Amino acid sequence: MFARTASYQANIRNFLLRNMQAIRDLQRKDGHLPNIAPVGGGFGGITYESALILLSWELYQQYGEIEILKENFGVMDQWMDTMAYEGLPGEQYQGFLGDWLAPDETDKYLVWNAFFGRDASYMRRFSEILGKHEMQEKYEEIEKRTIQYWNDTFIDSDSGVTKCLDGTICDTQGSYVIGLDCGMFEGIQKERACSHLVRKIEEAGYTVRTGFFGTGALNRVLTEHGRHDVAVRLMLQTSCPGWLYPVTQGATTIWERWDSYTAEEGFGRNNAMNSFNHYSLGSVLSWCYESVLGIRRDERRPGYGHFYLEPRTYGFDYASGGIDTPYGRIESSWTKEGKHVVYTCTVPANAKAQLHIKGIYIKLQSGKYHFEWCEDLEDKY
Repeated sequence: MFARTASYQANIRNFLLRNMQAIRDLQRKDGHLPNIAPVGGGFGGITYESALILLSWELYQQYGEIEILKENFGVMDQWMDTMAYEGLPGEQYQGFLGDWLAPDETDKYLVWNAFFGRDASYMRRFSEILGKHEMQEKYEEIEKRTIQYWNDTFIDSDSGVTKCLDGTICDTQGSYVIGLDCGMFEGIQKERACSHLVRKIEEAGYTVRTGFFGTGALNRVLTEHGRHDVAVRLMLQTSCPGWLYPVTQGATTIWERWDSYTAEEGFGRNNAMNSFNHYSLGSVLSWCYESVLGIRRDERRPGYGHFYLEPRTYGFDYASGGIDTPYGRIESSWTKEGKHVVYTCTVPANAKAQLHIKGIYIKLQSGKYHFEWCEDLEDKY
């Protein structure tokens, strides 16, 4: 979950390639992958075993190396066959971890099937990139079947509210954000899901009620579905649980109470405290790069030979930062005083970018640029 954020923070290519080699080496004869590598073992189920697929996508997008997909495809395909053989999409039990450590628990079967659907989607795209047409058809069928099962099982067709496997109401922040992030909602249900997500956030006083897998996607999903204003309010509120609450307490990591987990449940005090301070909850930082600085990769042209710049100034006074890419460093910074915005950016050598400002699209070649504009103070873009 942290891989995208980490790739913006540092060159993690070799570190993650070594981790992925360990995952491949530890694949069991039955196709299962380890939850922990290179140590092996663990109890995460599909959410953890999906790591090789998720890392392959993130590294391919960040560095543009098709060899990463070639090296891992066979292992990932075998693992997907194992998941399907054991009953996914469906009622296959995957252990006791769902949206891990969420204040409001989301139905685990909803989470597991959403992950399987997203895994199939990535495998379909990998197959297309690698020219494996039969595999592409295979995963198109699995993706469609999983989405259909997910919609039939976990959505109330009339209201769009999420349900648990047993038919009871789920209706958590995590159920909507994970469903949206994994591409499970279709048609009008996608719009309804975003509305329900905003409702749940408002009901919680704009606090974060998601866990490991919902938190990192929460702000990004809101911005992608036209509610950047809600994402900003989530980021800036100081109530608990939230990213700025620890700052008001003189700390810089997420902190929650551990008392609800007892020794009988297998959790010691230190383990629970470490999990509640987990770096995965800091994966929201990728949203800051993509939606505040506005640096977004072009998924059709991985590796940043071409990318997008779409800074959003709502809710902040200034922002400055950049990403080191195979082409060099991309820079993006802006300051705002009243309606007046000053924006500067750098496009590295031999790369191209498309800048989007206030409905205007500008093609940029390599170089440094300076822009100024006035914006409506009520604009929540």
